Amino acid sequence: MSEWIEQDHMDENHLYVHLKNPELLDLSIFDRLSNDDFCLPCMLTNEKTASMVYAIEGYIPLHDFLSQYVFEKEEGYIFLHQLFEQAIASNRNKPVLFDPDYVFVSSFGDRFAFVVVPIQISNWMFQKDMSEKWVEYIAKTMQTTTAFEIPGFLLKFLKSAEFSLPNLVLGLDNIRNLYYPKKFSFFKNKRMQTFKVKEPIQAFHKEKPVESVLEEKTQLLQVKVDFYAYLLCDQEKYALCNEINLVGRAMVCDVRIQNASISLKHAKIVCENDRYYIQDLKSTNKTYLNEKEVKRKMRLKDGMTIRFGDVVCEFKEQ
Repeated sequence: MSEWIEQDHMDENHLYVHLKNPELLDLSIFDRLSNDDFCLPCMLTNEKTASMVYAIEGYIPLHDFLSQYVFEKEEGYIFLHQLFEQAIASNRNKPVLFDPDYVFVSSFGDRFAFVVVPIQISNWMFQKDMSEKWVEYIAKTMQTTTAFEIPGFLLKFLKSAEFSLPNLVLGLDNIRNLYYPKKFSFFKNKRMQTFKVKEPIQAFHKEKPVESVLEEKTQLLQVKVDFYAYLLCDQEKYALCNEINLVGRAMVCDVRIQNASISLKHAKIVCENDRYYIQDLKSTNKTYLNEKEVKRKMRLKDGMTIRFGDVVCEFKEQ
């Protein structure tokens, strides 16, 4: 989605990028973003190539957050209101990059940080197409248990001639009042206006495929294991066919169990040297193996009982 920058590298703490056209670099933008708490700190590392690094410690990409969290009741309204309002404030005099991979959110979803690209004003005054694609992405990606009117409204409003982020915020507030009316106007200041998840959302770790030194470089090492094991949970089988199998409620988990007692990323089951091991991932309600708390990596054997929160499973190996 980005037409301005190209990503060189990203780790847990830093994002390294460069301008696709170094001639568009505008050094005056750095002063503006340094005074905005909603913008990621940025440092120019090479003026000739327009290379720079952003500090992203404590944040994850918006894409990773929306792909894993399911909003309940009014949560989606509050989250989007805060997101769009802060985007508007930061974009007033700076070129904010409206892209799900370059808009960042705290792991608890209560703070946002934007990538400001230091390019000349002639290239960022007309961002309507970019913001439209961003809003469309959010509408098609966000998940909700009840407030399905939100993505529907976003997609419909995109086609309106009045589309703009400020008008979008006003529209969302009106839709919220329609579906969740204020019952007591005297206590309007008591209405929930902040959003924060109970358990932190983790960023996706995009690992590069490993190449085999014995084969041609185009051939990748197999990531599937050669033998078969599974978890049996309430008569349902969950195959453990990867080297690393995540267990939890998050969409990225290999074993996805929708139970309130289970954390988003609760535990992992690893296959090493034809043996399986289990390790707890600092879950809220802990992991137990044969009623012993899993405090370190522990060996799994056929027939063992595993308890994730309140969910009991049996490990089976063939």
